[in-house]
Amino acid sequence: MFRSLLRWIFLLIPVLLLTQASGAEELKRFDYTAQKMGIPLSFALYAPSEKAASDAVDLVLVKFDEINQKMSDYTPESEVIQACRTSEQTGNFVPISSDLYQVLEKARQFNTRTEGAFDVAVSPLVKLWRRSRSFHQLPPKAYLDEAKKLTGNSNWELDPQKGVRLLKKGVRFDLGGIAKGYVLDQALLVFQKTGITSVLINAGGDMRIGNPPPGEKGWKVGFASLEKDAAPVLFLDLAQCGVATSGDTFRYVEINGIRYSHLIDPRTGEPMRIHRIVSVIAPNAIDADALASAFSILPPEKRIEISRQFPSVDLLIFEQKTQSKEKNLSENDFSIFSTDKFRPYLPKIKKE
Repeated sequence: MFRSLLRWIFLLIPVLLLTQASGAEELKRFDYTAQKMGIPLSFALYAPSEKAASDAVDLVLVKFDEINQKMSDYTPESEVIQACRTSEQTGNFVPISSDLYQVLEKARQFNTRTEGAFDVAVSPLVKLWRRSRSFHQLPPKAYLDEAKKLTGNSNWELDPQKGVRLLKKGVRFDLGGIAKGYVLDQALLVFQKTGITSVLINAGGDMRIGNPPPGEKGWKVGFASLEKDAAPVLFLDLAQCGVATSGDTFRYVEINGIRYSHLIDPRTGEPMRIHRIVSVIAPNAIDADALASAFSILPPEKRIEISRQFPSVDLLIFEQKTQSKEKNLSENDFSIFSTDKFRPYLPKIKKE
C-alpha cells in the first residue's frame, strides 16, 4: 500500500509541474490607464483573463482614492489637514489612521537620516513659493523667516497610540514627497491579494514593480537625463522594487533671471536653483519617493556620506554645471553622480 502510494505521488509530481507551467503560459498582458491624485496612472500586468485584470485594477483605484482622502494637502476635508487643524486648536494628540501614521513615521525617520533635507513639515514654505511661481514675485523675507520656524521634527510629535500633535501654531504637512510612494506600495499589495504578481504600476514616472513578466528577467525601465522630452539614456531590467524620479525639468519659475525650482530646501527656505534630475531605485516605492526628494536637495558633498546609510538603494543624479538654456546639453554642461547599479552605463552616457 505504501509503495503504491509513493508511486502515485512520483507520477503526480510531473503532472503538477506541467500544470503550473502551462498555467503560467496562459497569463496574458493587460494595460490600463487612469487619473488619480492629480497624476496619470498606468498599469501593465499579467493575468489569466481580462476580467481578473480589470477587477484587480478597480480595487487598486479604490485604494488610491482612500489614501488620497487621507493625505492630500489640496482637499480641505482630508485626514491630514483635519488632524493638523484639530491639534492646533486643542493642543492635544489627535488619533489618526494606520495609513497616515505609517507615512508620518517614515517621514520622521527620513528627516533625521537626511539631516533635514526631507521634511513633510515644509508645507508653509511650499505654499509661499507656489504663490511666487504664480505671480512671478519672490516671497517677502519676513514671511520666509516665519515659515522656516515651522519646519523640522521638533515642531510635532507622533505616538503609535495617541496619534499626532502639533507643538507650534501654523505647522502643516505636505506629503507630496512620500505619499505617492506609499500608495504605490499599497497598490502592489492589492494586486498580490488578487493573485496578480507580475505587474508594473507607473504614477507619473514613479513606479512600483512586482515580479517580472513571465519568462523575463524584469520590466524594462528607462532613465532620462536633463533634457526636456529626452529619450531615456539607459534601460535596466527591474523587478521587486520601487523607482522614483525627482527634478525640475518642467516645474520651475524664472524671476529676475534666476531659475527657482518647485523643490524647496526646508533648512534654508529657498528653492533649488541648480537644474538636477534624481532617480532612485529602492526595495519599495515609499523609500524611493522620499529619497528622490531628499537627494534633489542635498549638496554634492553630502551625497556619498548619506547614500551609505542606504546600501540597498541606488542613485543616478544628473546635474547641470552651467546656466546654458540650450536644449541639447553637452558632456561639459552636466555632471553625473551614481551608485553601483548605474556605473557600467556611465561611459556610454558621457560619450553621447
